[in-house]
Amino acid sequence: MIRFASFLLPAAALLVLAGACQHADPAQNTETAAAATSLDLPGKALYTQNCAVCHGADGKKGLNGAHDLTKSNLNTAGRVYMVTQGLGKMPGFKTQLTDEQIYQVVEYSLTLK
Repeated sequence: MIRFASFLLPAAALLVLAGACQHADPAQNTETAAAATSLDLPGKALYTQNCAVCHGADGKKGLNGAHDLTKSNLNTAGRVYMVTQGLGKMPGFKTQLTDEQIYQVVEYSLTLK
């Protein structure tokens, strides 16, 4: 009987937790997910500070011959190279940003499609 009682306690706890999950408001879950995705990606602030002047907040500005990032065919590796080394009028950021920051900027730029 002691073994049976020790089995019931964990099972009862699981049922309580399952019931709590079923009563969660789906709209609240959607709002939470939207809030999480609307939070700035780590690279957004860096992009805004270093890239938006020429590329624009939406990637389409084209100032000083900047390419439209929404139409770019460059993959992550190509973009990392471009941000690191620069090209033409675009300066390289290898001395201003760490490798991790460059990757964060690149990841953010890929969301501008």
